[in-house]
Amino acid sequence: MKKYFIIGILMFSQNMLHAQKTKVTTEALKAFQTKFPTAKDATWDREGKNEFEVEFKLEGQKASANFSIKGEWIETEHTITENILPKGFLDNFRKVKRGAKINQIFKVERADGKSYYEIECTIGLIKKEFKIDLNGQLI
Repeated sequence: MKKYFIIGILMFSQNMLHAQKTKVTTEALKAFQTKFPTAKDATWDREGKNEFEVEFKLEGQKASANFSIKGEWIETEHTITENILPKGFLDNFRKVKRGAKINQIFKVERADGKSYYEIECTIGLIKKEFKIDLNGQLI
């Protein structure tokens, strides 16, 4: 039993070290602090060679943002509730994706202006993710 306890502690410690090893550029960190000055509980990770992703809480909601290593904002994804969506939006979605159980909805805002909604849902036993433009059309 002691052996498993020690192994568990070592695995937990390794995960904590990994989470703290991400070295964020000063430019990306400053850009994040400027764009989201009230963000809490920020956790950084690499997203490819030239990009960081930071997960955080903003006004009590889960959010994430991507920044280039030069500090350029790329996109933000934040959790939203169904009542924030335009009227009839989910009715249309449910007509197209019959039987879908919606798990989470995100609004994705991009620096290039191509914002959209992302719906994570379960259809039967399969988890799926759909991107929908701001007019309610599947992308």
